[in-house]
Formats: sequence, C-alpha cells, structure tokens
Amino acid sequence: MTEQAKLRALALALLNGGQANTQKSGQFLGGLVGEPFSLSLKQFEWLQILSDRGDISEQFAGIDYVAK
Repeated sequence: MTEQAKLRALALALLNGGQANTQKSGQFLGGLVGEPFSLSLKQFEWLQILSDRGDISEQFAGIDYVAK
C-alpha cells in the first residue's frame, strides 16, 4: 500500500470514527479522502494529533512522512 493510500485510509477512519471533528479538521480529512496530497510537516504533525485524539495512533505509526 502506498503512503498516499495509507493517508487516505487513516483520514477515512478518522472521519468515520465517531469522534467530534471541527470544521477545519473535517475539511482537511475530507480533502485527504477525496484526493490524497503530499503533506507539509505541519500537516503531518496535525494528522498525528488527530489520530491520537481518535485513538488510532497505531494506524498513524505505519505511515512514513514524505516531504513535498
């Protein structure tokens, strides 16, 4: 599975996980689901925070950061 596919799967899991997302985080995650894109380091770190909040940090741990 490519890193882009892993990002998409993680974003989808976060959106469907039942935890409350802010409008900003929902738009960010929805964008990753619709068309995965390269993340800046700040976006990658934010995704880690969202994963921790959603209790799926183990899924995030399997994703490598790929610089833009």
